[in-house]
Parts: sequence; C-alpha cells; structure tokens
Amino acid sequence: MSALGTPVVVDFFSRYFAGFYDEKNFITTPTAGQAFFGRPENGAYTIFSPNSTDVDLDIVRGNLKTAKMIFRGMAGRVTGTTHADLQVGAGTTFSRKFPLIEEQTNIGAAQLNSRLPGEGPYEGIDKATRLRELARRGYLENVRRVIRTNEVLTWQSLLLGVQSAGSLTDTSVNIYDFRRNSANTPSLTHGWGNAAGVPMTDIDSLCDTILFNGKLMPDFAIFGGTAMRYFMANQQVSTNFGNKLYFDLMQFGMDFVAEPKFARLVAAGLIPYGRLRTPKGFSLTIFTYPHFYALDAGTATKFFDDTKVLIGASNARADRYFGPGERIDPTSQDMQRMMERFGFNPIMPPMPQNIMGADQTVLPQSFYVDSYEGDQGKSITIRTQSAPIFVTTQTDCFGAMAAGVTS
Repeated sequence: MSALGTPVVVDFFSRYFAGFYDEKNFITTPTAGQAFFGRPENGAYTIFSPNSTDVDLDIVRGNLKTAKMIFRGMAGRVTGTTHADLQVGAGTTFSRKFPLIEEQTNIGAAQLNSRLPGEGPYEGIDKATRLRELARRGYLENVRRVIRTNEVLTWQSLLLGVQSAGSLTDTSVNIYDFRRNSANTPSLTHGWGNAAGVPMTDIDSLCDTILFNGKLMPDFAIFGGTAMRYFMANQQVSTNFGNKLYFDLMQFGMDFVAEPKFARLVAAGLIPYGRLRTPKGFSLTIFTYPHFYALDAGTATKFFDDTKVLIGASNARADRYFGPGERIDPTSQDMQRMMERFGFNPIMPPMPQNIMGADQTVLPQSFYVDSYEGDQGKSITIRTQSAPIFVTTQTDCFGAMAAGVTS
C-alpha cells in the first residue's frame, strides 16, 4: 500500500514467489501402537458399531493347571480345594460405552476473500475453490490429530492394560480396564541406571511371568530411549558383553533386520535394534520407538515412555472396536452439499499423506465427518469424530517395567 492507501500492483520484478511449503505434508505420523491391533493372522477382530454406544467384551481365562492323580480302586472322587472338578463355560463380561474423539476446523467467510498460502497473485481463484482448499487442509489435519490420539491410546493399552475413556492424561479413574495380571507390571528392586540393577535378570523374570500368565512365548521387547542407554551401560550387561559366549547371544548393529513377522510393526514406525537371547533361553527381537506428539501447550511428549520396557508376544490377539459418532445422521441433501462444498465424499474421506504403516493399520471408515454452519452463515465448521477402543484381549501376553531409572 502507498502512503495514500492506493494499492500497489504486485509484479514479478519486485517479488519472487517461491514454491509453497506446508510442513504438515512432510510430518510423518507413526502408528506402531495401532499396528498391534486388529491383526487377522492373530485371530483378532476389527468391529464397527455405528449404531450402538455400548460394547460388551467377553473374556474367558485359561490356566496351566495339571490333571489330578488318584489311587486305583477308589469308588469315589476326591474333591476339595485342591481337587475341584473342572467347570467350563464361565467367563467375565465387561459392558462399556464407547469414548468419543472430536476435532473441529472453523472457516470464516472473511478468509475466502484473502489469498491462501500457495496461491499465485494472478490466479483469480474464486471463493468456492478457496473454501474447498481450506476444508481439505483442515480436515486432513483433523485426521492426523485423531490418529495421534489413537496412537497414545494404543500404547496405554499395551503398556498398562488400560485405556483412557475421557482424557488422555487419566489412566486410573475413567478408564477401560482389561484386567491385566498385576505381576505383568513388576516393580523392580533397582532400575537399570543403578549400579545394583540387573537387566538380564529382570528381563528373564518378566518373560517367565508373561509365558505363565499369557500362555504365549514372548518374542519382542521395546526399549524406551533412557532404558536402552542404561541397559547398554549396566555392569551386568557390559561385563558379560565382553565374553565371547555372551557376545554371540546379543546381536545389536546397524545392519540388523527384523524377522518378516515384524514387518507390519516396522512399517508403522518401530525401529529394529537387535536380538537378545536371555540366560533362560528366551529370544527377543529388540526395538525402539522415539516418536513424539505434542500436548495442547506444545510440550514434546513421547508416545512410548523413555523409562519403560515392553515385552510381549507378537502373535497375541488384540482387538479394536470403533463405535458411533455423536451427531444427527446427515441426509442425502446434506451429503451432496458437503461434496459440493468440500470436494470429497464424507462417507469415504481421503487420508493424509505420510501416515506410517501398512494397509489396514488406519481405517478411513473409522472416521465420521460432517459440517455445520454458524454465525448466521458467516462461518462453517468441519467436524471429525472417532470412537475407538483398543483391547489387548490376551492382555497377559504383554508386560512392562519402568527400567530406565536410577533408583
């Protein structure tokens, strides 16, 4: 603008318009936690419940008890606390309401009169095109944020055996509790950053617990960054690492490639680190997961706690349930209006770029998209909802310990 307020013509002699850069298109969104759930090769289910706010979870526990021995010639059966007859058909049913994740993007009418980032000065783009572009960018960012929330919830389920129901920071009150055996979350006598810490002993002990309680052989371990640093420096590990026998049982290196059965998890963001054969004979493929998300205040937070070590069986069943959104179902006219205004089908909306993971890790049909107008037609809001529960069905096949501490 000139001193008198007269617009100054934009020309290419005074300005050069560089290529548009939108950082959102380059941010990768990891989904390794979500990759554990809904795997049909493990017998897991993916359930969509668009018309019910309640879900019933039936769990029947097993055990590793042996058969009884009796003396020959006895006419009766010895019964009691140690010789009780086997009862079948018993189980536990959990009835819960689905949670609700919601993210919104507001677009004001005034925005449609201004040049968008990436829009050339002489393109002559109309308001309808600007609205579609703003809606596309807003919706895709909504989905990225929902995926990150899902990722937080999956790691809660894997590490703790519970999932938040109303707030990401609440893992003790308003939760879905999958009833993990408390022995699968041991309190260590000493952390691995303590000179008295015994990582190999702790790993073997947790593997024993998982094998007994979960009835499957543990075959992987995920180390938080601090836990890995303390593990490598710990005397029990470093002293034995110089021993040729022990060296052959620990394979850590840049060229390490995880087995094909872990390909889905690696594609979703887990970083293969090596392989470990424990003193008791358990064989664990080691991974790390250094990815971040940000809280509302912008605080950098790890999806996987730096102090934790998760050990589990990769073939354990873990189901995922997707409940309904909370909205009045749109009419056919509403759907046509959204398609005309936004340029995409809200029933099968597009997915963002750079979402890590194989097909079927993140499902478009788990998202509900709608819109509504406000401010007497001066604004429009795009709303994205999802209602997931990530159930570690064979929950005792996972165990976690806070190993990356110095106490």
